[in-house]
Amino acid sequence: MISCTEFIPLYSEFFKYLEKLGGKDAVMEYWIHISDTSIGDVTNPNSLAYKCEKLGGFEGAIAYWGHTLTEEACDLFEMEDRVGRVKYSHMRHCPSRGMLNALTHVTPYDDYCSHCNVIYARVLEKYGVTYERDNSEIENAECRGCFYENGNPPTFDFRTVKDEELKKRSGEPGISIIDMKSDDNKYLHRDFHLLGDNALAYCAEKYGDSAVEDFLRGFATYYFAPVIKDIKARGITALSDHFKRTYTAEEALDLITLAEGEGTLRVKIERCPAIEYMKTLGKEPSKYYVEETRTLYRAISEASGLDFELISYAEDGAADMTFRVK
Repeated sequence: MISCTEFIPLYSEFFKYLEKLGGKDAVMEYWIHISDTSIGDVTNPNSLAYKCEKLGGFEGAIAYWGHTLTEEACDLFEMEDRVGRVKYSHMRHCPSRGMLNALTHVTPYDDYCSHCNVIYARVLEKYGVTYERDNSEIENAECRGCFYENGNPPTFDFRTVKDEELKKRSGEPGISIIDMKSDDNKYLHRDFHLLGDNALAYCAEKYGDSAVEDFLRGFATYYFAPVIKDIKARGITALSDHFKRTYTAEEALDLITLAEGEGTLRVKIERCPAIEYMKTLGKEPSKYYVEETRTLYRAISEASGLDFELISYAEDGAADMTFRVK
């Protein structure tokens, strides 16, 4: 399992992989696919389209981002104008982009943040809502945006308006001011598990089953290079520590048993927390989700000088595997 807290690097690397295979057009085609099948999935109660279907375009968008931005532990200022039917957002620090910027061994996809413009605007336009963004400060993990009911654009320029100026509108009819700090919430957006699985299924459908393995092997050796280096330096204990970090981040440490021996590590997973979460939303993982275990850990093992065996893997993600120093 790849933790949802580490999905953003996978996303960025998948964009790179698609561009290598088919250029910028292949990346754009995938973004449209995400918009249609994930953000636009009317059967997923956490999706933007589902919220808009239930509440209407403008109110649905407010509900969607209220859920999403909280789980992503954003640092942002927002103003909602329910009379003027406008919502403005100043992302002072995006944890996702900030994570990419902070990784010293990984280079973000050069047009990473543009996917937000594509995947959300296409859905909202179906519900009579215009979505606009300013990504001019993304190198600092900062952006601005607004959405509004068609025909009711904001009376201010969302690209240049100051937060302090909008704060003065507090108390006006229909105006709500939201000032959220990263420390107010925990970064744990489990919906990222669905997007990660979506990426693997799309990869197979578009480029064949072998492409899933090719992508994950490349991602494993590139992104998890520090883990691999640590295993080479400290041995099997470093891998055990990696599993502990992953399942602690998922708040699921109780689901994993680690038995470390002389040059060996036996890992038993009672059930996969990602699959468990998917099923609460009425979703089933694709047949490629197992590769987040099988291919991922085989690649990490090979790069670290370990033998790997996946003894068993069940539909609910329960797994039994061993790692041995060669």
